[in-house]
Amino acid sequence: MYFCEKLDFLMKITNTTNSSLSMYASLDPSFISRLRRGQRSPSKGDSYIKTMAKYFSRHCSESYQRKILYDTLKISSELTESELCDKIIEWLTNTQSPEFQNVGLFLSRIADKTPVRMPSAVKPGGFTIPACETSVLFGIEGKREAVICFLSEVLVQNKPLNLLLFSDEPTDWMTSDPAFTAKWASLMSEVLAKGTKIKIIHTVSRDLDEMLSAIVQWMPLYMTGLIEPYYYPKKRDGIFKRTLFIAPGTAAVISTSVGSMINEAANFLIRDAQAVEAVEQEFNHYFRLCNPLMRIFAAANQHAYMNTLYEFEKEQADAIIKTESLSLLTMPESVISSIMGRISHLGFDPSVYFQNRMELFKKNIDVISFTEIIRLPDPQDVRNGRVAVAFSDILYGGTIYYSAPEYIMHLENIVSLLKEYSGFHVCLITKETDARYMIYAKEDIGLIVAKTSTPPIILAINEENMTAAFWDFLTTTAGEKTYNTPNNKKVIKTLIGYISRLKA
Repeated sequence: MYFCEKLDFLMKITNTTNSSLSMYASLDPSFISRLRRGQRSPSKGDSYIKTMAKYFSRHCSESYQRKILYDTLKISSELTESELCDKIIEWLTNTQSPEFQNVGLFLSRIADKTPVRMPSAVKPGGFTIPACETSVLFGIEGKREAVICFLSEVLVQNKPLNLLLFSDEPTDWMTSDPAFTAKWASLMSEVLAKGTKIKIIHTVSRDLDEMLSAIVQWMPLYMTGLIEPYYYPKKRDGIFKRTLFIAPGTAAVISTSVGSMINEAANFLIRDAQAVEAVEQEFNHYFRLCNPLMRIFAAANQHAYMNTLYEFEKEQADAIIKTESLSLLTMPESVISSIMGRISHLGFDPSVYFQNRMELFKKNIDVISFTEIIRLPDPQDVRNGRVAVAFSDILYGGTIYYSAPEYIMHLENIVSLLKEYSGFHVCLITKETDARYMIYAKEDIGLIVAKTSTPPIILAINEENMTAAFWDFLTTTAGEKTYNTPNNKKVIKTLIGYISRLKA
């Protein structure tokens, strides 16, 4: 939410008029009106923000008003009036939405991830598998014990299995105990080392933070290429929550809970063949209603990724891209040839790939808006050859750096594109950002997120809530005003001046 939306929200739930707030804050009613409509924005340190917060904390007195406020600000209902005032000030002055912060945290966390380490040899043992066909274990500790027994049962099989996993119960049981988390991760890596594949249905009705946290948690396992994530695209009431962990023909863990009763819920560890088949059918019926959450590509999946990227780029929708440096879409043929001339043992010829993408790019920007977010590096880094070519770890198997002439030619081509195509824009940012990822989003279509730090991994996502969150992240990074009212002439002037500095 922007400041104007937050102010309007507070005024509506407290039934406050422009005149009453202006009188309390010693401001003109027309100024309040402009703030509320977004025609004016508060400057840093404006004292009236504190005065407004004090007003709203006092006038939010009814229980229903407080409930709405607590839920919106995601704060405790036990705050004093003074503490509530401080929280309102913090909320009003925070220009970054929770979604922006969640996406930023997600990107920094996946950049640090590495694939789960596969054991060189699987040595079953050190665990006890119940002999009975059905065991009932209670609460979170019971769920943990059931899952350990389940994975242990999978391990002792003499062939790899295809596991089916779904849970919309809270995931704290998996992450809140470090000892259990380590044991679970170790067993799961041993299961995957046997060649086991996993289909998992994620719950996207969780809030964005929890959804992104779940993906980060599974990222080391995703990077093995053995896991297929899916999601159910429609809303569910969320009253009854269900967990299904199934190894077809072998074992299953199932549980059901209502609200927060997971601490008391019964968890059933099943080994009866007929019962396992029944819950497998339950999973399959639900699975048929689901869509792929994302496709996952490692560096070894170059061709599959490039085919997916090409299909993605065929979609005609407004687009924003942010890479580690400059996007490959705007790289001229002369720079492509120069870079390829320095690379030996390249497993494929990317020239046709680049040519097809460039033709499609130029065709699309006649009908859509395409924005690239660029942070210009220190000129000395360019001169010293310390600026990485975007995506080089994935395309070339290692980091490739621009020579100074190559980087200059790439920038000059961007200037030419800005002059030639009214639909192409560049947002220049000065704030330092994490250079270990790439985001390429198309509004209401989907996005591609690449972890470009070693080892690289690419996620192709089309779930609408995640697409919207990453789109908002990019527009906020670019600057809402800069994105919505691009000024190509100003950008061209800045780039030409920067190029002159590089050539000096």
